[in-house]
Amino acid sequence: MSPLKLGKPLFRVTISNLILLTAAFFTLFYNLAFFRNSYQVYATEPGSLWFMASLCVFLFAVTVLLLCVLCIRFLTKPVLVLVIMTAASASYFMNRYNIVIDATMLTNVVETDAREVGDLISPWLFVQLLFLGILPSLLVLNTQVACKSFPREVWNRVKLSGFALVLMVVSLLPFSPYYASFFREHKILRYYSNPVTALYSGGRFLNAAVDGQGSDKIASLGLDAHIPVDDQQRELIVLVVGEAVRSDHLGLNNYQRQTTPMLAKRDVVSFTDVYSCGTATAYSVPCMFSLQERRNFDLDDAKHQENLLDVLRHAGVHVLWRDNNSDSKGVAHAITFEDFTSSARNPACDVECRDIGMLDGLDEFIQERPEGDIVIVMHQMGNHGPAYYKRFPDEFAVYQPYCQSNRLETCSQAEIVNAYDNAILYTDHFLDQVIRLLEKYDDGFETAMYYMSDHGESLGESGLYLHGLPYLLAPDNQKHVASILWLGKNYQTNRSALAAMRDIKLSHDNYFHTVLGLMEIQTAVYDSDKDIIPRGSQLSLN
Repeated sequence: MSPLKLGKPLFRVTISNLILLTAAFFTLFYNLAFFRNSYQVYATEPGSLWFMASLCVFLFAVTVLLLCVLCIRFLTKPVLVLVIMTAASASYFMNRYNIVIDATMLTNVVETDAREVGDLISPWLFVQLLFLGILPSLLVLNTQVACKSFPREVWNRVKLSGFALVLMVVSLLPFSPYYASFFREHKILRYYSNPVTALYSGGRFLNAAVDGQGSDKIASLGLDAHIPVDDQQRELIVLVVGEAVRSDHLGLNNYQRQTTPMLAKRDVVSFTDVYSCGTATAYSVPCMFSLQERRNFDLDDAKHQENLLDVLRHAGVHVLWRDNNSDSKGVAHAITFEDFTSSARNPACDVECRDIGMLDGLDEFIQERPEGDIVIVMHQMGNHGPAYYKRFPDEFAVYQPYCQSNRLETCSQAEIVNAYDNAILYTDHFLDQVIRLLEKYDDGFETAMYYMSDHGESLGESGLYLHGLPYLLAPDNQKHVASILWLGKNYQTNRSALAAMRDIKLSHDNYFHTVLGLMEIQTAVYDSDKDIIPRGSQLSLN
């Protein structure tokens, strides 16, 4: 009998029966998103309801197999409680935002700050945790589990696993064409299975975290970086790291609304076909600043290698990171970092601290550095969801009515889009103010502003919200990002050639080399073919 119990047991069951009951409960009550998305895919197919019944049996059998592995004698109760609470939490977010809980999403969750957590919490989360988490857990804890001898338990588990395997085969064979499609063409559906995916992703996340503890050593990068002696003109560059802004919602990119009215008056280049490295901030931001490219990017490797900002530092550049988001995701590990998420530093705070506050005190920072080049990074709160309505002051609420809740499913898609577009209007204002600041220093510097969003966002298309789907399965809405470049009057380049690149396919892979190019830094790690600023060389788009 398990040592975990509350008062007099209500029931007495064997571990095998408890596994069967719990697996049935998981299948029926924690998988609304799984069955909803699966039915949307197969609703028009003949016999779709029978296939859904088969899928229910198949998922039940898979869950039984999983619990057979996890539930070991006296660990059965604590394991089941952990799985129940995990599944209840995952179910809430999958049902509400149609997201999936993979390792990247868990990394994003761990690195999310209190403000962002607050946006995701609602009373319904606590209601669901009570009825689908706490109460079932109490029931498990108050059930007496009958344990047989170890050999007997092993045999019982073998029999139960065999039963589950037979059940899987029986449910699969009559619908083999459906399952072929399910596994090959609609891989995303598998990510909604609960608690299977949540536990698998949790295992991958913990494994990566343990592996990452192996060494604190950070490999050097670009130690040879330097500014040519014949470069007598100082550079002042502002890099704006945007948050969740899609390319197709910029007025500059022929969106049906003019969401960028201030930038439209500026001599900027908005690159219309740029794709992100990832679909979540915790992955995309380190990838943007890494020498690694998306195809071979490894987050743990990136944490153990210097990045773009370190190369700038090696070249003698003054580098400052100002953050109004969660943090730099480890990118600003060796440079000056300033947190603008509270009124202690940010002078522009109302319902939350505004991005515009990051401009405060920059004149002093620039003027206190009479020599050397300067790079200032600003990490925006931008269009961080789901509480888009918090991302802009009242005067930018141009598109009405807009969603004024973090429960996006309670709003129409039009209201969600209105809130999202209002937030872009505020980013347009912010970027215009950044340019105004830089214009004041045009006489003494070569100035530039380079804006790049970290990832895109789903706004209800195909029932998807927010971001964070696995890259290969994510829609373009979560990967096709906004990217804007402004160059000051003294910056020397072929501007007509630059403008002609507006519609060329680019990605975050170009970011590292383009910034080095903007700063005119020479180093062996710089690849001119990936620099999007025309310099007389042929740009490689591969």
